[in-house]
Amino acid sequence: MGIVNEHEYTTYPRRFVAYRWYKPLLVGLLACVFSLVFNIVLLNLITKALFGTTENSSGYDDMDLFSPAGAFYNGVSAASIIPCLLLAALIVKDRPVSSYWSSMGGWRWKAFLKSFAAAFVILGIPSIVYHFVLGRTGDIQFTAGGFIVLTLLIPFQGIGEELAYRGCFMQTVSSWFMIPAAGVIVQILVFTAVHPYNAIGRIEIAVSALLYALVCVFTRGIEAGSALHIINNVSEIYMAGIGFGNISSEQTVVGVTFNLFFKILFFFFIIYAARKLNWFDKVKYDDVAEFNAKWLK
Repeated sequence: MGIVNEHEYTTYPRRFVAYRWYKPLLVGLLACVFSLVFNIVLLNLITKALFGTTENSSGYDDMDLFSPAGAFYNGVSAASIIPCLLLAALIVKDRPVSSYWSSMGGWRWKAFLKSFAAAFVILGIPSIVYHFVLGRTGDIQFTAGGFIVLTLLIPFQGIGEELAYRGCFMQTVSSWFMIPAAGVIVQILVFTAVHPYNAIGRIEIAVSALLYALVCVFTRGIEAGSALHIINNVSEIYMAGIGFGNISSEQTVVGVTFNLFFKILFFFFIIYAARKLNWFDKVKYDDVAEFNAKWLK
């Protein structure tokens, strides 16, 4: 077995004495069951009760993100992985929930907010300008209610995907083999598979998954990757909502190249912020010692 570095994120689960190779599978299975029950059985009922209608879509091309019902249904569906996964982790008790967020003792708000501001400047502003330069592609689709609901929910979409793919898939596979690259590769494959884009769009998703993973590795947590993910989604969805651009499975070479260029720029900035500005060095608390002491009692 390889050596587990103290705060290396991808193999961090190995530092907990309750770790067993099969326990992440139990967490994943329970999380899937909870998610299926909620999304298939309950979410439509809740949406119907709140808004008087249900939502159905077959993919990005007919997805409603702009009416109150559509924003609620799709936003909650994407965000539901957070409570489902964390509830599963609490039941299995293989490691503390804090270890999914980072290997520094949990979620680091300062690191997240700094990264969010950097992502907005590096990716968000250029994306807004890019869509304005291309010009209007349609009418305003947002309703007032849809805008409010989406604004409240969309941050949890990005965080939820980072928690699932970088905080669960990547950590699990990396910890199995004690090879960080193994987890990085697997989460790229899974993340790409679940996004139904055309060929160039899947290339964008694969490279984005690599960048999100590398950001996690360098920052030792999902906060900076979540910030980038949120800004990426917000800039695309909001611009489409006001009639600039559209949400579609058919991506273009120009759009993909533009998006990836600024994501790569953000990645290099994060390396600088991690090594020179020490944005991600502060340990919140020693969750390993606390968890292991309780487990060994």
